[in-house]
Amino acid sequence: MENEKINKAIHGDDDALVDYLKSISSLLLKTSMGLLGDKDQARDCISETIAKVYKHRKKVKQPEFFQTWIIRILINECKDELKRSKRYISLPEDFDIVEPIKTNFSFVKDTMENLPFELKQIIVLKFYNQLTFKEISMTLIVPESTIKSRYALALKKMKVELEALYD
Repeated sequence: MENEKINKAIHGDDDALVDYLKSISSLLLKTSMGLLGDKDQARDCISETIAKVYKHRKKVKQPEFFQTWIIRILINECKDELKRSKRYISLPEDFDIVEPIKTNFSFVKDTMENLPFELKQIIVLKFYNQLTFKEISMTLIVPESTIKSRYALALKKMKVELEALYD
């Protein structure tokens, strides 16, 4: 039934598209809130995503990747929003773990906010949306091994920051 709804949505059935988007609305909100941390910005990004999905849905060639395609659009919208608000942290090619900044964080979420976007999006997709490494790999169009190494790096970086708080 889900595949039928997706096929209808892709081929121009507005009601099927609305139904499908409603069915994944929680996933979209968790993703955007995890990346942005601000409900208004998250909703704006979801709105932009929906507009792009509506406009370009007929270009989807593989209906089984429709949700992945939508999430990728949402992630790009969130990244653009972070750039507009000057909160985007790019991951340099020679990125290495450095000594953490001695700042008093009160929650683990705060440490996640300090991660570069490339690491943060993996944590959000893994924990907020409970996607597998393979699903994250397909969503971000990055090899699964890279996803796993970035995930380990993100956890290690967060651990270093949290340990620094409790020394």
